[in-house]
Amino acid sequence: MSLSNDELLSNIKRQAKRLSKNTNVPLRQAQSHLAMCVYQCDDWVHLRDSLNSDLFDNQLLLLASLQPNSDIFLYKLLDAHMNNIVRNLNNTLNTNCVDVKIEEIIIKAFGIEPSDFMRKIK
Repeated sequence: MSLSNDELLSNIKRQAKRLSKNTNVPLRQAQSHLAMCVYQCDDWVHLRDSLNSDLFDNQLLLLASLQPNSDIFLYKLLDAHMNNIVRNLNNTLNTNCVDVKIEEIIIKAFGIEPSDFMRKIK
């Protein structure tokens, strides 16, 4: 599945809104957390600019296209980086949530139910 730049930008906006809702932080803060913790970008603007660029030098940018009907390889890409993302988000949120809870928050940010995610990465 190949998405246009506009669709990718729309996806990350939805991801940030879901992250904001599930972590009870303001949207701008959730955008920053998403950019830094998930995509390893400097900030939200860097993430947007990276998605608009022709150079996809950051493999994690592929996650901008992850949604419930995505190919399995995108699910597996998220799974492969999940431990780092969980650690980064846990540190950024300054919370004592268990990793499983943070993992669920991350999965839900992509609009995916955790049970579906677990089934697809098997």
